[in-house]
Amino acid sequence: MTTVRVEDLGPLGAELGSGGEAAVVDLPHLSLPGVAGPFVYKRYHPHVAPDPRRLRELIDLRDGLDDRRRSALDAIAAWPLRMVADGPAIRGVVLPRIPGSFVHRVQLPSGAARDVVREVQHLFVDPVRCARIGMPVPTADQRLRICRDFAGALTLLHDPAVNVAFGDINAKNELWRLDEEPGVMFVDCDAARVRGSVTAAFQLNAPDWTPPERSGALSQQTDLYKLGLFVLRCLTPGDQGSTRVHPDAARDVLDDEGIGLLIRAVGTTPADRPAAGEWLRHLSLAIGDPLDPPVLSRVELSRTFVLQGEPLSVIWTAVGADAVEVAGPGCATVVADARAGHGRVEIRPGRGGSLTVTARNNKGTVDVRTPPVTVADLTGWSDLPVPAPRVEFPADALPVLPDVGSALALSVPTTPRVGAMELPAVAPAFELVPLPAVIAARDAPDPVDLTAIFLSRPDKGPSARKGSTR
Repeated sequence: MTTVRVEDLGPLGAELGSGGEAAVVDLPHLSLPGVAGPFVYKRYHPHVAPDPRRLRELIDLRDGLDDRRRSALDAIAAWPLRMVADGPAIRGVVLPRIPGSFVHRVQLPSGAARDVVREVQHLFVDPVRCARIGMPVPTADQRLRICRDFAGALTLLHDPAVNVAFGDINAKNELWRLDEEPGVMFVDCDAARVRGSVTAAFQLNAPDWTPPERSGALSQQTDLYKLGLFVLRCLTPGDQGSTRVHPDAARDVLDDEGIGLLIRAVGTTPADRPAAGEWLRHLSLAIGDPLDPPVLSRVELSRTFVLQGEPLSVIWTAVGADAVEVAGPGCATVVADARAGHGRVEIRPGRGGSLTVTARNNKGTVDVRTPPVTVADLTGWSDLPVPAPRVEFPADALPVLPDVGSALALSVPTTPRVGAMELPAVAPAFELVPLPAVIAARDAPDPVDLTAIFLSRPDKGPSARKGSTR
């Protein structure tokens, strides 16, 4: 069932807000089968002529989703649940009431307080100005998370199973919150269009949100342009923040890959704009909450031969990893912080074998094994006995050496034998005086240079080496 009658809504509650096309009224007594409340009635002003066919497509789309996607859609969008009919005329739609986490009490200049929804326009202005009226000011990390959830919402809407062009993305049609987990909610979803459908209602671009192509129906490509504008403006609040269009303003808050996505997103070629899923993946990595297990894109060893006890380095590059572990045979596992995306780990393997490099995050792990490492243990070296065979030569195998003397007819003269002679005793002519044990260095003669003597030319004697003029 896609339609309820006005009289079936029950007593209407307070008017919660009003705009150029409709007023929003509380429905405290309405219940719908299979849909959790509370609900509100978006009642169109008399001059507004809704397109029943488009509204029916949107309602049927939600009802036809599987439970997982339907729950996800309800979490990020105030989606039309029923059309409200008054006789043959469609007067409005039933929507889920916006959760209180997207509502904030602000202090007006008059001193009065009022509850307002947190429109994303408050993310673009000077934070000091927001603080002045009591609006919370997100941190840099919270802004990245809001951008991540904005991209996630569009990823769901552009999913082939949903296949919707939201169209009128602007500073008022999305809300944000800062609870335990920052998030966004899309409103005015009754103006969205199922891709491929034809509607008589023509969506317009809000000021400062006009894509470069300017003409034609709003589409998923124009959604992607406006997603780029939202990321740029959310991350760079301040003066002229709500009209900012140049990617250079975000160079201090996005890395090179993020700037590349932003340049493509706000460029003039619709086909080059990154899909919402690309933004979702990149921003999830930026906040340290990756969507998938990590990827080890590079693992190298500084060397594959080491002495036992000596270190080697493992050079790695990983995408989406929180930590990298290196384990090897015979040594303790080394763990390194991987949030920088690359690094070098030193390890001292105790014995040879391959190392295991593991990257991990909260979505899983991935392992890479290195080529084998040879580890030489010098402390364990010792002499080994090497048996040598006994070799015996037969007598006739040895050569007989010639008698060289006989061959040359050489004769060796003999020395005549003489008898022993007795010499007379000779008395010494002088008295022997014992010399001291050590001759003083200053009295010692110059040492004889035997090398110089043997190597000198015959015509040069010692006197020549000492400068003789002879």
